[in-house]
Amino acid sequence: MDENVRIILLCGGRLREGFFREAASEYTKRIRRFARIEVREMEDLKSLERILDSDDYLIALDENGREMTSLEFAELVKKIYLSGKDLYLIIGGWSGIEERIKRRADLILSLSRMTFPYQLARIMILEQIYRAFSLLRGIDYHK
Repeated sequence: MDENVRIILLCGGRLREGFFREAASEYTKRIRRFARIEVREMEDLKSLERILDSDDYLIALDENGREMTSLEFAELVKKIYLSGKDLYLIIGGWSGIEERIKRRADLILSLSRMTFPYQLARIMILEQIYRAFSLLRGIDYHK
């Protein structure tokens, strides 16, 4: 897989509680063993023009999106890596994600049909990214 590919997680809110920050830090550290990852907190997602104009792969997280298994998500990550494109994942804040971002997204992904606070969604997608790389590298994490 292309080691120059980046994963950029764009978050429309900040992690205020220490337990969320600890979990995010731990999963980010684990992911860095396999990939270049950046986590950017943005008070609003309006500064995404460069991303919206790029051909990088964009996943918007939304409760009405497509659900995937962890294995399907791992295969998607592999496909994106093999394409050489950077992978952007966008988590909206309390007001969700703008329609123009959803229209640009290559995939609208749902973590569940349930609604979660954006802080928890961040931890969940970081865990799934780590799980994907564990699966792809044959590391005994996924049960």
